Amino acid sequence: MFFGPHLASYGFVVAGINGQDSMSNWGPWLTDHPRDLVFALDHIAAQGVTGLEGMIDTDHAGAMGYSFGSPSALFLGGARVDSENYLALCAGAASMNPAPPEWWIDYICNLLGGWDAFVANAGPEITTGEDGLWAPITDDRIRAVIPMAPEGAWLFGERGLAKVDRPTMLFGATEDTGNYYDLEAVPIFEQLPPSDRIMISFVGEGHMMIDSAARLAQMKHFAAAFFGYHLKGGQSLADYFSEDFVAGYSDLAWGVYQGE
Repeated sequence: MFFGPHLASYGFVVAGINGQDSMSNWGPWLTDHPRDLVFALDHIAAQGVTGLEGMIDTDHAGAMGYSFGSPSALFLGGARVDSENYLALCAGAASMNPAPPEWWIDYICNLLGGWDAFVANAGPEITTGEDGLWAPITDDRIRAVIPMAPEGAWLFGERGLAKVDRPTMLFGATEDTGNYYDLEAVPIFEQLPPSDRIMISFVGEGHMMIDSAARLAQMKHFAAAFFGYHLKGGQSLADYFSEDFVAGYSDLAWGVYQGE
């Protein structure tokens, strides 16, 4: 894991789920992954971890995900699927002006197995929300989330992202041509509730900025400070992911990057 050893060095217990590999298209894993993570949290809370008895506070958990893993973090933050929004955008995607890249439309809209299989896999307990949105896939013990190089703007839409109800910090790459910055990171950030959202933009970076040791070190820093503040109550740590702190770095931007 990219972040596990660093977070563990600050006293966090880090758990991941096997099988969350990148896929050629969206599909049932979108709702399976966050449910797997809630299951893992339940298991750790009930069974503990050998050698860490009495050291794990499962009532104060965070979630993070990069690229194809970012929808899980958004789900666990309270985001909800807006199927009407998603299906309408996908139906009209090719005629948009400008139209998103064809490969991106294919990845987002041509679900593995098709829409009906996606709905069936999620199950009626999730897909039959009372307000036109799918039910949330999260847990009250999850207190803060970090989606990185994110995707999911069309799946959740404005109404679904407005349901995020816990602190969220996004990492966006301004030259992202995988999950396009203007198609994904920016609308996701702008549609989150403004009261408790942060986006740190990595200027000039592409989708795989995580492969840069220097950029990964910055992300590790922000993740440890953000989770330390929200999960451990380290009040002084807020200074280390603040607007003033970010302003001290020419290769970072607070919120949406506006260019030179």
